Amino acid sequence: MKPNFLYLGGDKCGSTWLHRLLSLHPDTGLPSSKELFFFDRYFERGTDWYTRQFEGLDAPRVGEICHDYLYSPVALERIADFFEDDAVFLIFLRNPYLRTISHHRYLQRIGKTTRSLDAALETHTGLTSHSLYLRPVQQAINLLGRDRIKVLKFEDLASDPLQFGQSVSDALGIRFIADLPYQDRVLEGSSARSAGLVRILRSAGWRLRDAGLQSLVGSVKSHPLVERLLFQGGSARTSSQDARVTPRIADLVRQFHDEAIGLEEVCGLDFSDWRETLESVAAPDNQ
Repeated sequence: MKPNFLYLGGDKCGSTWLHRLLSLHPDTGLPSSKELFFFDRYFERGTDWYTRQFEGLDAPRVGEICHDYLYSPVALERIADFFEDDAVFLIFLRNPYLRTISHHRYLQRIGKTTRSLDAALETHTGLTSHSLYLRPVQQAINLLGRDRIKVLKFEDLASDPLQFGQSVSDALGIRFIADLPYQDRVLEGSSARSAGLVRILRSAGWRLRDAGLQSLVGSVKSHPLVERLLFQGGSARTSSQDARVTPRIADLVRQFHDEAIGLEEVCGLDFSDWRETLESVAAPDNQ
């Protein structure tokens, strides 16, 4: 079956929550692996290979959740060529500074950095580029059509998961089922029991994907025992006070603020809550 919806991004914006909910919804069908990375990393396998990943799925909405597509201009062009007119594309956006902090914590969690946020910005470009939404969102709208793209705010998920679930259902044109576990949260603050082991297993996971065994990777990653063995619990709290606001971070936050103004026009959403937070972070007293 040819898929008819995609979650394009961003990352650290609720994609794991979305995957869990849609995997339980009777009106949606997902492949065994959360991310297939077809349109950006494995496009040479061909569209027949991609379509086969959805065989046996019988639901009004069948699709993939892959948070990297939004950031790849080439992937967006390929998606525009592949999908039919009835396709729907979801984009979740999060306060860009808080997304950057969450991304930094994730890199620490998997053992990719032990550096402060300010220092990590030098070597991990995704901390910045994945929080600069304006250009990729505009490109997605230009290529895929404004009517087919549904942009939702992560903050609405955090404040009212049930209503956010209703918004997702409305966006996909499926039934809203009130007794799904919308309140379940995905912990962001857990740390690796062994950073070296996590790095080894992640590298092995990419080799398995390269070998076409993405279903195996998906099964292993989603198993609760793997999570318990590799990570130890921590707080899910994400706060703008968790990182010292250096001059470099303040400059970045001001860039985020300017982008939020542009996003309001492009997305037709109110980002005044973002702007207020960003203005507070970039204030001279915080530096």
